[in-house]
Amino acid sequence: MTQKHVHLPLTDTRQNAWQLSVIQLSGWTSLPILATSVLILQENTFFGAALTLIVGNAILWFIRLAIVAMSYKKRQSTLDLSREYMGETGSYFIGAILLLTTLVWFIAQTTAASETLTNLITIEESPSIDKFTQMSVLLGIVSTFLCMEGIVVLRKLSTYSFPILLVAFVVVLFTMPFEIPQDGVAKLSLSGLTLVLGTNLGITSDLPTFFRHSKSLGTSVVALTVVQLVSLVLALCSLYLGTIITHSFQINESVVLGTGDALLRVALVVFVFFSVICANVANVYSASVGWEVIAPKALVGRKEYLILGLGLTTVFIMISNLFSLELLLNISDSSLVNLCVIFIFGYFISRLKGRSPNNFEQYTYFVAWSLATLVNALQYLEISFDHISPFVTAILVTMMTIGGSFFSLDLSRRAKKWVS
Repeated sequence: MTQKHVHLPLTDTRQNAWQLSVIQLSGWTSLPILATSVLILQENTFFGAALTLIVGNAILWFIRLAIVAMSYKKRQSTLDLSREYMGETGSYFIGAILLLTTLVWFIAQTTAASETLTNLITIEESPSIDKFTQMSVLLGIVSTFLCMEGIVVLRKLSTYSFPILLVAFVVVLFTMPFEIPQDGVAKLSLSGLTLVLGTNLGITSDLPTFFRHSKSLGTSVVALTVVQLVSLVLALCSLYLGTIITHSFQINESVVLGTGDALLRVALVVFVFFSVICANVANVYSASVGWEVIAPKALVGRKEYLILGLGLTTVFIMISNLFSLELLLNISDSSLVNLCVIFIFGYFISRLKGRSPNNFEQYTYFVAWSLATLVNALQYLEISFDHISPFVTAILVTMMTIGGSFFSLDLSRRAKKWVS
């Protein structure tokens, strides 16, 4: 084991189904994730969007079950699985991607929350004070303080926060202005289905990092089922959020303040504050496995959470207003979606062969992931294939790369056998 490749012992391997569930649900119950339902509704009828969400979540449950099952026996993190299926070199790339994704999501989540809270909380201050930066620093410091103890505090934070988030969300639904849709057409949307999968598979690739703390595989299955059912209910309820969410997937403060409903205002403040804190702390823990690959041994352990938390807060203050992170967010998310696709393909191929991936297969999977991510980046830059869904494109590129590589190997072996 090298100086820069450190495995920290797991401090909590007895989590029950409730603890596993609330960690995921607290981290996912945030505006950018819930707003996906609104985006699906924009391209479909209400009942068609609901059907799409139901089918999409059913598919996600099977995929997530496979991801958790393949990693539980050895209690592997996302990075451990990357090393198994993509080799040592691939794991370094994934470690860097995990850190980059955490940075981008930290900025995206904190920006949305800071802007919303700044407008919803009215405190008389000097006009010279930058309220946005003030709120951002507060959220960053609180997130840093709570992430310092890793999974132990994350578990406690999620256990106490999720009921609060759930109550606040219900209050928002019952106090905000909305109309019950009248259309009765339930038509499955393929574009909406790819959106559901493309949005959630990036999160799915991160599940092993959290579910390795489960006390048993049965507990993981129960927790995963609970997570999926609750996520589906929240997604269906989020179809009603279109009246208070803008096109940039942030709270429309003018609509909220225009209702004059103090309860709606308070519920949104509570929901946004707790959701961004839980999401940031979960993201930092996820990124810690990447940090352990590239950081010196002296900076691994309790210090890594402090470094990541303070570092992310500092970077956020410095660059949050310099440029749009939408492109970087799309590319980093696609890279994790593609990683999930590689895990699925690699897992079933390994089951067919009855062994772990060899060096050739690891190299093939790494090349497939790299090509799929590169093509997705070109799509987001509108250079090529911009008329095809990035998710569909990634699957096609992955299948072609793996199939072509295995076919070439088989031809090579047949040629050598024929020559001999």
